[in-house]
Amino acid sequence: MRLLRAFFVALFTALVSCVVAFFVGDYLTRVGHMSNMEGGRGMFVVFVCAPLGIFVGFAIGIVSSLLVRRQGAAGFFIAQGWSLLIVCGLAGLLVGVPYLLSDKPPRLAGKQLLLEFELRAPPQFTIPDTPSGDSVRVSLYSGNREETYAFVDWSSIKRAPEGVTIPGHVQLLTHNPERSLFAVVGSDPMAGQFIQLRLPASPGPEDEQWSDWIHATQQANLSPIPEPAQFSARYRVRLIER
Repeated sequence: MRLLRAFFVALFTALVSCVVAFFVGDYLTRVGHMSNMEGGRGMFVVFVCAPLGIFVGFAIGIVSSLLVRRQGAAGFFIAQGWSLLIVCGLAGLLVGVPYLLSDKPPRLAGKQLLLEFELRAPPQFTIPDTPSGDSVRVSLYSGNREETYAFVDWSSIKRAPEGVTIPGHVQLLTHNPERSLFAVVGSDPMAGQFIQLRLPASPGPEDEQWSDWIHATQQANLSPIPEPAQFSARYRVRLIER
């Protein structure tokens, strides 16, 4: 009878733990700035975090049920209560400790910030009349790590003899002062170019003004870029109104 009780307690605990693990995994991957390229972050949450939650929850349910000596319905609910309490406590630790230790998004006037940019590609780069994420991609890098993809405003692209200007924005998530935009036009990611930003770790009111145009100096393969082929960009920060 105790084994049957342990099975049902473990089964319900595993179900709850799976749901909790999904949200905890989503939070931790965001805090860790895991790349979502080709859905990588989502697949990690679904195929790693959720199954791990099922396994941990089932184990907690089995152990808790076997340790409770009381019989009958009272014993079942006590074992179930302890199992869920342990799962919630563990989830609280997994969320709380990284939150306290994590680098929070910079703020200005108490509000989080967007980095608004205009990317200019030389005339030798062909931008389709109806561009998409397959033809133009922009990411924000902090140090040597990709932080997040940028939103590109396709409807506001401007075409001129000196090149195509591509506007977009991306949220600032860390205080790392070594920020750069990584822009790729075309299908070859190794042809992407890094544009080093001159932005402080904690932007101030002066950074709400447009910067000067800055040229890319390095490709993804770390090779120099001929001057006629260099991307350029200007940027400013903008408050996120909620």
